[in-house]
Amino acid sequence: MTGPSLVAFDFFGTLVRNEVDEWIVTLTSIAETQGLDIPGPELHAQWSQREQNFRKTRTNMVNPAESAPFRTYWQAWRDAFADTFEALNLAGDPEAAATRCLDDHCRRKAFDDTDAALDALRGRIPMAVMSNADDRFLFGSMEFNGWSSSFRPVISSEAAKAYKPDPRAFHALCKAAGVAAEDVLYVGDSAYDDAHGAKLVGMQTVLIRRDQNTPGRTPPPDAAKLIEPDHEINALTELPALLDTLD
Repeated sequence: MTGPSLVAFDFFGTLVRNEVDEWIVTLTSIAETQGLDIPGPELHAQWSQREQNFRKTRTNMVNPAESAPFRTYWQAWRDAFADTFEALNLAGDPEAAATRCLDDHCRRKAFDDTDAALDALRGRIPMAVMSNADDRFLFGSMEFNGWSSSFRPVISSEAAKAYKPDPRAFHALCKAAGVAAEDVLYVGDSAYDDAHGAKLVGMQTVLIRRDQNTPGRTPPPDAAKLIEPDHEINALTELPALLDTLD
């Protein structure tokens, strides 16, 4: 295995936090702002069940080209809120609720090890991002954390019109970067979305083991046999040393 010419990162759950507690804060604020007679944690529990169904059904991994029509997160979150409000007989505003989720996502904070790792890699190897995200909150969080010029290219699922682990998402990254898949080292926190998906197109993979309760991962099919990552790390600061061994 030769050394990579590009390191590409997943974003939420890998570079920045995306935890259930943060979502509950957002859903609590939505309930209070809209005057809904429901505790925030209960609204989150009801809404997240419907949002999870979107994640489970959005991609046909047997034949990705036959997947359901692409929906952005904002569209899917709006629809999940509409279903939740109807089921619970709540007079909520689904569009405003989905927009609040996007706005709060723009302020996701970096993990403690992220900036040190990026500083160690900057100037050594090109870095890119491929994230299941809408442009608005992906670029918003990137700007919030001071990384607007750190990654080229930055590919969202919205831009690719496909969600990881769909191979089309990773092919979009390769096309934008002008590199072959085998020359990319893809780093992510999801064994299914990131490691399995990137291996399907021939990328080298690193799975980072984050100790967090993240709601952002796609539930793998019950019978799915996941392709193992090439490498595993416990902190992003281990990545420069790993690159030394690959070079």
